[in-house]
Amino acid sequence: MYITIEGIDAIDTITNNYLYGNRERLFLNTNLGCNSKCSYCYLPSLDLTFGKTPNNIIQTEKLLEMLNSNTNFKKGKDGTILSLGCYSECWDEINKEDTINLINILLEYQNPIQLATKKYISEDDFCKINLNKIKHPNHLSIFISSSTITQFQKYEKGTIDPILRFDSFKMQSKYNIPMYLYIKPVLENITITDINLYIQIIKQYNIDAIVGGLFTTGEGVIAPISEGKLYYKDNNNDYDYIVKELSLYCKVYRYSIEPIKQGIKK
Repeated sequence: MYITIEGIDAIDTITNNYLYGNRERLFLNTNLGCNSKCSYCYLPSLDLTFGKTPNNIIQTEKLLEMLNSNTNFKKGKDGTILSLGCYSECWDEINKEDTINLINILLEYQNPIQLATKKYISEDDFCKINLNKIKHPNHLSIFISSSTITQFQKYEKGTIDPILRFDSFKMQSKYNIPMYLYIKPVLENITITDINLYIQIIKQYNIDAIVGGLFTTGEGVIAPISEGKLYYKDNNNDYDYIVKELSLYCKVYRYSIEPIKQGIKK
């Protein structure tokens, strides 16, 4: 059974893993593969088991050529949402500079840009982004991802300590850039144990949250990536409880494109 979310068409996709998606949203990858070794990683199920090697990095010029020649791509602030990563860690040392370079070029198009990472974004690296090019509230949004805080060494063992990751949020108020706590995926009986810590982070940095489901193979609601090979796993009771509790302290979204589609200003 195939069910599509509004705005997501599993057939209307790009077969190249560096660039794919539809008119509403295109995903761009400066690299393929990830070294985070998360227990819930979906790359192996897509036969994307590439290592973190320079051989998988695509030249920015080539990626831009693919983007600009794509018939799904619509330029402008009301145009296609551009999401960086999902088949890679876009802020890894090996491709971080490529990601920054790509962002600086994409900003000229005015399209909404999203970046999700499990890495720490230092202020020095952040300021390599040409912030003078940012012209509207949803021009650039940053999502700091986490599925667990106290058990990250078990379930996200190749990542940076979440507490250090969350220190990236200090850039939101200083530079007026929308940033979100990206709790994705919710791991049953695991993520929920850190609910009070997540609330502390939300209050400390005055941020909103996206709470996302787990991608899996099988049947259900088609995920926005993987060309129909992945689905959202049915939400468990933990998911609903986390959404309810966090909603007492901030806006909570279920999909990362919702803040942009709703025109939310930070």
